[in-house]
Amino acid sequence: MSRSSDPAHGRPLALATALVAGGVLCLALSWGTWMWHLRGQYGRSISEYLFARQDMWMLDAQAFGLLVAGFIVGLRARGGRLADQHASGGTFAGRALVPVGILIIVLLAWLGRTWVFHGYSVSRDEVMVELTAGALAHGMIGWPIPEAWNAVRHAMQPEFYSPYGSDTHWTSIYLPVHAAIRSLFQRVGLADLAAPLTLGAGLVALWHITRHLNPDRRDAALVTMVMALTSAQLLVTAMTPYAMTSHFAFNMIWLALVLRGGALGHGLAALVAVLAAGLHQWHFPLLFIAPFILWMAANRRWRPALFHICVALALMVIWARLWPMALAELVGPAPPSDVHRTNSIVDKLISLFGRLDNLQPLLNISRLMAWNNLLLLPLAGLAVLGVRWGGVWRDVPVAVPLLLGVIAGLCLALYQGYGWGFRYMHGQIGTLCLLAGLGWRAVVPRDARYGRVLLMAGALFALLGTLWQARDTERYVRGYAKTMAAIRASDADVVLVDIRGGYFMTDLVRFGADGAPGKPVVMALQMLKGTDLAALCAHYDVAVMDFRQFQPLGVYPLSPIFKGDDGIVARRAHLARMGCDRPVIASPAG
Repeated sequence: MSRSSDPAHGRPLALATALVAGGVLCLALSWGTWMWHLRGQYGRSISEYLFARQDMWMLDAQAFGLLVAGFIVGLRARGGRLADQHASGGTFAGRALVPVGILIIVLLAWLGRTWVFHGYSVSRDEVMVELTAGALAHGMIGWPIPEAWNAVRHAMQPEFYSPYGSDTHWTSIYLPVHAAIRSLFQRVGLADLAAPLTLGAGLVALWHITRHLNPDRRDAALVTMVMALTSAQLLVTAMTPYAMTSHFAFNMIWLALVLRGGALGHGLAALVAVLAAGLHQWHFPLLFIAPFILWMAANRRWRPALFHICVALALMVIWARLWPMALAELVGPAPPSDVHRTNSIVDKLISLFGRLDNLQPLLNISRLMAWNNLLLLPLAGLAVLGVRWGGVWRDVPVAVPLLLGVIAGLCLALYQGYGWGFRYMHGQIGTLCLLAGLGWRAVVPRDARYGRVLLMAGALFALLGTLWQARDTERYVRGYAKTMAAIRASDADVVLVDIRGGYFMTDLVRFGADGAPGKPVVMALQMLKGTDLAALCAHYDVAVMDFRQFQPLGVYPLSPIFKGDDGIVARRAHLARMGCDRPVIASPAG
């Protein structure tokens, strides 16, 4: 940012316009998403259900707050009452505010794993992290499949399994670095502390970056950190094993090293990029890194640009080619039934473009806004005013690659299923926070009193919203956690999950809390043949978990009747004829 981007009296009318525009955008997203995705719709996906349950109301509240703030700033600016309102008392904030805030966020994320999620992971993505972390903590890449369970192995791990050695080992289709981080903490009995501390590392890196970009504007640096520290998406996601927390942290660490420069900075950034690509899917860091490579090239910094292009190619070779070869060596090649499921570059591109028909910009951008500080997007948009566009081709500022990364992420607003906010933009939240800080310095003069009031009001609003969102998330997750606890407390040898009547009930099919296989063995009923059921009932004590039990426990009820459920109905009838369909909970209502 150039000093010309810091006008002496600020641009209060531009700030007011951005706040009002943000309020209008919130209303448009709330109304538009309802009309496009939910109005008159018979069934709702989990994202649509969570939007109607949580995000729509947050967007309406944010719209009210932004419109009020925008009109107040605009009216006072037109009356000339903001021109000389500077804060007294020197600095904008004490030096300890940000580090104390980071420590509090880390602690809340750790405690929230129990307070909000009851130690339960709702999605298959998280279950795969736990499975791999458990295996790595025991010195293995995957869990060996006992011969007794080989015929029903996919009923025990129905989705997201690696094709390599899938007839001998239970392994994840996802890459292992994020799970390896969790496994290190699991070795000392603190697995749930991995994500909170990773978030803390990312926040420290973000703090370093924003102070580097704003050495003469501590207030702008503070705005960046307030946007991050009051992000409900960053906080609540760090309460889960999702890999997205690591993507945020690694992206921020990579950028901090690149901005440091020099052989050491770029060399360490290369190592971070390779590790980031192995977190869970190798293409995620490329979407973050690519705009900065273009930025280096645009500023004629050819050597670092070429170096990072080579790093990008290397990480694709490592994780798309060499890692599958290593897996085949460690656990065996893919059997013919699973050979098509790979992580190759071609398969990744086919998968990406195959999901473009699920592009849902309204829904996912709505969820992003609802789970972040209401000032985030308005201030980030104002960063364009800090760029001297007339001379941008002679000296491209860092705001340009930041903007390009955000735009690319929003354009690829693919369907995400579960997520607290829009998790596919998680790696770009730090980028948005940096843009918000740059936008702040472009329109708010140094230590303006009205700026302090606006920032404090936005932070208070975000904190209250976070409390409500976390509370409602706890209410949603509670029924699933109770159901899983009932399954694990069962005296049966095998528990069959009848998935009808709830969202993603197949995700109940998992191993123990530490990711290891245990008793009871949990299986997906719909993935078992009649002969499998007969063999299980002949040799094991079998129980069934179905909607008659998990709905009274608090799982959001869906109709147990849907198109294509004939196979499950037939399996339940077969179990009944064999006298093998006793419930896990004899009296769930009691």
